[in-house]
Amino acid sequence: MAMVAMARPEPWIAALALLFVACDSGTRNVGTVSTPPAANARAAGFDPGPIKTAAEYLAEPELAAADSARGEILGFACAACHKFRAEEGTLIGPHLQGVFGRPAGSVAGFNYSPALRQSGLVWTPKSIEAWLANPAGFVEGTTMAFSGYRAEQDRRDLVAYLLHVTQ
Repeated sequence: MAMVAMARPEPWIAALALLFVACDSGTRNVGTVSTPPAANARAAGFDPGPIKTAAEYLAEPELAAADSARGEILGFACAACHKFRAEEGTLIGPHLQGVFGRPAGSVAGFNYSPALRQSGLVWTPKSIEAWLANPAGFVEGTTMAFSGYRAEQDRRDLVAYLLHVTQ
């Protein structure tokens, strides 16, 4: 029996597929996915935890155990709207360089929704995980059109990757 080698898909195809999965309304039953408490979190009065360096965050047990290589794949959904480096500019969303420890809505020159600018949020792994669970529910009135990652491990892996790539 002959083995047929499969070609790797073009990066834009993989990104489009991830974006489609990430934007799924949750009406299909695909694997086991739970809706953790972070999906119900609200920015008002949210405690983002301490501000640390990326290395300090990555040393924490949950993030140390995260799969940042898998997070890179999940990051294709982010890359559809965001650049990771400031010198690359912005797309639909602001660049993400230096996002950890930065107040939400603070990249100069980007037109944020009033809700995000006034949220009082500071981006930490804890607040980004809550945001990624349900952006519109976390900050009502945000203009970010992303339905969120429902699985806690998806968010954790993505945050670990972002801690590496956005420094």
